[in-house]
Amino acid sequence: MKKTILPINKKSWSWIWKIAGTLIIIVIIACNLTISSVDQPLTAAGGSVVPITLNCSIMSNNPQTSALVVGILVPKIWNASSNTTVTFTADQTTGPQPMSLIPPNTPSPYGNGLSWQDDMMATIGHANNLIPEYEWIAFQSNQQYNYPITTTETVTVSIQIKVSTNNVLFNMAYVLAESGDGLHSTAYPPTASTSYYGTAFPSKPIRINGTGNLLDFVNPQLSVIVPGSSIDNDIITIPFNAKADSNALSAASQVYLCATGYTHGDSIKVCEQTSKTQLVSTGQGQWQTNMWPRGFFNLKAGQTLDSMEYYFTDVTGATKVGYAGGAAPFSFTFSCQ
Repeated sequence: MKKTILPINKKSWSWIWKIAGTLIIIVIIACNLTISSVDQPLTAAGGSVVPITLNCSIMSNNPQTSALVVGILVPKIWNASSNTTVTFTADQTTGPQPMSLIPPNTPSPYGNGLSWQDDMMATIGHANNLIPEYEWIAFQSNQQYNYPITTTETVTVSIQIKVSTNNVLFNMAYVLAESGDGLHSTAYPPTASTSYYGTAFPSKPIRINGTGNLLDFVNPQLSVIVPGSSIDNDIITIPFNAKADSNALSAASQVYLCATGYTHGDSIKVCEQTSKTQLVSTGQGQWQTNMWPRGFFNLKAGQTLDSMEYYFTDVTGATKVGYAGGAAPFSFTFSCQ
C-alpha cells in the first residue's frame, strides 16, 4: 500500500523550525553556574589578609570537560593580582585545589577579542563603584574537570586577598564561569546568557580601616584624586563633581583649583584664576584637571611633597568649595604602594 505524504506549507515549516530551535536552545542553555552565597567580612584592617568564601553550584545537562574560572572585582590600589590566593573544593575533588591567575591578555571565549578581565568589566560591570580605579582579576583551575550530565556539583571557593594599608570603602563583586563557554555562548551572539556564568554582589561594601584619606568608592564625592596612591612625580587627576552635593559652584560656568603643597617643613600655595589652575568641563556638572605636582608647585631638586590641601573657586576667586561643600579643604597624602 502506497503511503500518501502530505505537503507542508511554508507557514508550517516556520513553526516547526521555531519549535525545533527552541528545543535546541533549551538543551544548550541548561548549564547553570550559581554563586548561592558569599561569606565576606564587613571590615578588615589595612594591610591584612581578607578571607572570602563563595558557595557555588554547577549543573549541566550536557557532559563537558572544562576548567573552573573565578573573577573578583577589586580596587586597583590593592594590587590584588599579585596579592591574592584562590583555591576551591568540589564534590569530585580531594582537598583544596589550586587556581592560577589568568594573564591579562588571555582572550575570553566568544568575547569578541576581549580579555577575560575586560570581558568581565563589559559584561558584569563595576558594581556601582563611583571612582574608576577598579579592575577585574581572574583565576582558572590548574586542571580541567568532567561535569557529568544532570549532576549538580557543589563548589566552595576560598579567596585570600592581602589588601593595601589604605582606608577604603568598596563594593566587591564576583563571577563564576568555566573555560569552555566563558561568559557567552555561540547560541547568544553577541550578548551573554546568565546561564553561562554566576554572579554575586554583596549587599554591603567592605570597609578597610587603614591609614591616609578614605578612598570611598561607594558614596558620591565632590572630589577624589586618582590614582588614590601617588607620589609627587606622578600625573594625577583632580575631579570636581559639582552635582554630587549641594555647593556654591553647582551652577558655575568656570571652575579653578586652589592648592597648597606641603613639603618637609614648608608649604607652597598656588591659588590663581589662570589656565594653569582652570578645570575642564566633561559634561553634566563634571570637571577635572590633570596635574604633575612637582611642576605645578615648582619644586626644587631635593624637595618632595608629603601632602596637599585644595579647594575649588569660581572665576572671581571669592566663591570657595571644599570638603563636603564647606570651607575646609580637601586633603591628599602622597604615598607609594
